[in-house]
Amino acid sequence: MRRRLTYLFLTTLLVFIYRSLAQQSSIINLQHADTMNVIKNLSGEEVRELIGNVHFIQIPTSGGLVKVWCDRALRFMVQNKIELFGNVKVIRDSVTIRSKEGIYYGDQRLMEGRSGVELERGKTLLTAVNAKYFIDEKRSLFWDNVVLVDTASVITCSTMNYYETEARSVATGGVHMFENANAVNIYGDSLIHLEQQKFSLVMKQPRLVKIDTSANGIIDTMVVESRIMQSFQDTTERFVAIDSVRMVKSDMSSRCGKATYFVHKDIIALQTHPIIWSGENQITGDSIRVLMEDKKLRTLWVKNRAMAISRVDTALPNRFNQLTGRELTMYFRADKLEQVDVQKNATSLYYLFDNQEPNGVNKSSGDRILIDFIGSEVDRIKVIGGVQGQYFPEKMIMNHEPEYNLDGFRLFENRPKRQGIKIVSE
Repeated sequence: MRRRLTYLFLTTLLVFIYRSLAQQSSIINLQHADTMNVIKNLSGEEVRELIGNVHFIQIPTSGGLVKVWCDRALRFMVQNKIELFGNVKVIRDSVTIRSKEGIYYGDQRLMEGRSGVELERGKTLLTAVNAKYFIDEKRSLFWDNVVLVDTASVITCSTMNYYETEARSVATGGVHMFENANAVNIYGDSLIHLEQQKFSLVMKQPRLVKIDTSANGIIDTMVVESRIMQSFQDTTERFVAIDSVRMVKSDMSSRCGKATYFVHKDIIALQTHPIIWSGENQITGDSIRVLMEDKKLRTLWVKNRAMAISRVDTALPNRFNQLTGRELTMYFRADKLEQVDVQKNATSLYYLFDNQEPNGVNKSSGDRILIDFIGSEVDRIKVIGGVQGQYFPEKMIMNHEPEYNLDGFRLFENRPKRQGIKIVSE
């Protein structure tokens, strides 16, 4: 019995203490005002008008003194709210909120800003037309023309939730993120941005746009679209596009399941069934790595089940020059194909012409095949190690070209192309 009475006493005491603290935390203390007028019957309750250098404080339940300043205020005593006008400023710990006008709700410990609001925390500045700051949650909701600026990026959107403890931003509606260091723009419908981790995730209709100017002044725009896009701004700056990836840059376009763009190295790595079109060439393999130099395509390296296909002549729609091997490297200069190097089980299928008339096809294989180009024409084909070759005359292959295609041949349609800063399929 005594234990039960002791338990009831302690429970009652804890409830009393909790209620006392809750009541104390909702109290708003007036620190200063130049003038105070009492309006007794406004909206059925006592309202006090405070004018000139108005200053309030409140201690929320989670700790941290809240300080409020403004030029003029209407304090509703029953509702425990204050309407604020002119040079409104609220400070809680490292967060400062400024607005032209707003409302402070004492019981809810909520600050509502209107007509232009900004939140400043360290090197982060968040602005919008309207905002709410949930003091105990350390969370703010901004909407209408939202702009967030931090050390790495600028984000604009329609609505943003900002969680100050985690330095996490959740943006929705017309999202645009500009990465300062590498001049990359990312667009989408929603975005999660982690400032401390220097990481961003775009989950709905992401699109990356990077506009480059080469040494000779030519402007080139790279556009990447996918279902998910990630931005890592740590020591290895990179962008990762995942699922249904499409990319267009200059005369090169691609499709794959995953693409990683390493900014400083100017390397693009394609994985999961990658396809690249470069000029009239279609290149496939298990993985493809693209190296840029001075904003131009320099090297294209394909690993495992590598195949390059190039249409011979539009008048001969079933004829394609073909190269296949374990590894394939294409070298470019001034965006023109200069050399192709195929290694390990290298095989080539090359259609021949005599005075511009079709003249059969050569099939060659070896340990390595080197093909040199002058302009867009083949200058030399060199087969090295374990050389084998076959020639099929024109009368054998005419109207039977698909029968001579190399193993793994497949012509892909829906090549992506750029329209403005968006991608469509041919």
